[in-house]
Formats: sequence, structure tokens, C-alpha cells
Amino acid sequence: MVGAGLAGLTCAKVLHEGGAEVEVFEASDGVGGRVRTDEREGFLLDRGFQVYFTAYPAARRHLDHGALDLRYFDPGAVILRGGGREVLSDPLRDPGALPSTLLSRSATPADKARVAALALRCLAGRGPEAAGEAGGEDASTLACLERRGFSRRFIDAFFRPFYGGILLDRGLSASCRVFSFTFRMMARGWAAVPARGMGEIPRQLAARLPEGAVRLESPVEGLLREGGRVRGVRGPWGEREADAVVVATEAPVAGRLTGEKVPEGSVGEVCLYYETSGVGAGKKVLLNAEEDAFVNNAVEISNVSGLYAPPGRRLLYAVVLGGFDLPDGELLRRGVEELSRWCPRADFRPLGLRRIPYGQFAQPPGVHATLPKNRTSTPGLFLAGEYTVDSSINGAILSGERAAREVLGR
Repeated sequence: MVGAGLAGLTCAKVLHEGGAEVEVFEASDGVGGRVRTDEREGFLLDRGFQVYFTAYPAARRHLDHGALDLRYFDPGAVILRGGGREVLSDPLRDPGALPSTLLSRSATPADKARVAALALRCLAGRGPEAAGEAGGEDASTLACLERRGFSRRFIDAFFRPFYGGILLDRGLSASCRVFSFTFRMMARGWAAVPARGMGEIPRQLAARLPEGAVRLESPVEGLLREGGRVRGVRGPWGEREADAVVVATEAPVAGRLTGEKVPEGSVGEVCLYYETSGVGAGKKVLLNAEEDAFVNNAVEISNVSGLYAPPGRRLLYAVVLGGFDLPDGELLRRGVEELSRWCPRADFRPLGLRRIPYGQFAQPPGVHATLPKNRTSTPGLFLAGEYTVDSSINGAILSGERAAREVLGR
């Protein structure tokens, strides 16, 4: 196994449960790939603002929610625009927000009725395992929303920043299938984080493997090939033969390592971390509805789980969709300027930032029909990674599960 991200760890777990001997080679100093949590000054800093949807079907098969000690976001969001704020929420799950939701000017009465109708349709059927398995003609998320009759006002005020944070693209150019799948997950479950950070997810998967099965700081530099098949891997640590090799890295790395065709393009984010005196949004996400937004969305994550910050202190995540070439100081300064306009009475002390240029592989309309299979045309070589399903935690886990079944011949 090459790579100890969610796909690689899930694949290794299923292979181990199926009686196979497994060894995982990971280039970095920890498991999780892009789903990791660092600690700084007693604060827990996830590598990017990520959430876990409890309705993810594949993830539910492999993760123990109770052991993760999940902490839940409140439904809805706080819309910030023109120096004011208003709340949009689900009155059935969040009855206290009913008055503000009814009075909200960000959505017309018809918009609110359409959201309710869409949620009811999501609850009525079983639905696909992954975004790429949704049926029907594909289009961009923006086209999908317009086709469903949502107003431009609602799209700009809510969908652009909210799904901009999920799709890492305020232009909403990603496949409508991704929008439909994530909407279904939110309608059927809750958005949450493990109490001690998103890094608990890969740690739980790794704990299901035999001791010593994961070799950290062990990069794979190439594949061993003989007679038209892959028979092992090599790195600075030596060579290791195997009956099957599963490459479970990010798409660009997998393409370079295997020569297989993988999706091109990516979208990313810069996550800014601040200690704050409080922004008054509770467990809801803050959405920047301004046309010239710098910070797309933010959340006081220590309100969701108090373990993200030392006792008596508060932690805020803010997401910038772009700005990768700006100096650290400029990113953090501009973040404070914008956050202060939203919350003029709050204080913000920069803790750091993380650039994530490859947050997801690009998912334009039609891409899911072109994704590579887990079993390649080369005997002994398999692929596992979100880019074989869809860009999500569920997609990564489902891909790992499917790759393992291919290896086991099931």
C-alpha cells in the first residue's frame, strides 16, 4: 500500500479483515493525508476547514462515531453582508431560528419553499453511495440551482459562500452531482467534527491495523515491474515485493508513479487560524455574501468542540479561496481586517495559516464518468483515492473499500 490517507488506510483495513498481509508506506510523518490535525499553543488546527457528515454511507461502515466523540454544528448559517448579519436555518432542526429565517431578506419565500421541497425529496429515497453515481444529465451547480428556480439573490447570498466552502469555488462550476450528494448528506444527517479534531478519523482507521503495518517517513519512489506486471515497490529504504500494490496517493502523485491517466486540475484554500474573543455566531458557520469577499467563510470551531482550544479561550477558522501567492503576513492581516468589519467588538490574534493548493481534484460536469477504475490494466496494480469516486471523505473511504475488494477478488 502506497499512502496512509483515508483511502489507503481503509483499503488496508479491509484487506487485513479479509486475511491479507498488509504493509503501508507513507512519505510523511503521520497518517491521514489531507485529513490531519496539528497542535499549536494548545489549540487544535485541522489542515483546512473540514467537516464530517454523519450520513456518509461508506464512512459509517468503517468508523465508530461513538469513539470519535462527534460534536455537531448547528444547522444553517449566519449571512454577513452590508455591515449586517442575518440567520438562515432549518426551522425543524433549529426552532429558535424560525423568526430570523422567516424574516431573512437573503431568500425569497419561494426560495425557502424550494429548499424545503428539495430536503423532503432527499429524505424520501435511498440515494447513491457517492456523488458520481447520481443519475440524470450533469451540469454545473450554478446551472442546477438556476434550473430549480432559486433566485439570484439567494444564490449569491447563501449558495456561493456556503457551497463555495464545500466545493472550494464560489463560481459554483463544479458538477451538480456533487451539490446533490452533499445536500442529501446534510438533509439526512449532521455536520460534525471529532471532539479532538479531524485527525481522529485516520487515527481510528490506523488503529485497526496490526502494529507496525504503517511505515511513516518511508516514501515510495517507484514500482517494481517484471513481465508486464507490478510486483512491488522501491524507495530509499530498499525494495519490497508484493502480490499486489495499491497506490493510494493524491491524483498527481499517483499519475507520476503509475503512468495511469488521472484527473487533472485542482481547487484549494488557505485556512487562517485566529484566537478570538468571540464572534457571536454560536455553532453556526459565518458566510461572507459580499461580492468582493476575501474571507469566504469562518467558524468559531471551539464553540463546536471546546477541546479545540485551551480552557477559557476561543479558536476561529477562516477560509480564503485563493491568495496562495500572498505573503503570510498579508493573508493574516487582510483576514483580520475583514473579520473585524463583521465583528467590530471582537479581537483576533493570528495563530498561523495553512496553504492547501490541492484541496480537491477539480470536478467539472461530466468528470465522474471519466474517472479511473480501482483495478488498472496492469496486473498487480490497483488505485485507491477520492479521484476514483468523488472528492469527499466518503469518496476516499469508498474508494479504499472498493480497491480492497478488487484485490481480494470479491
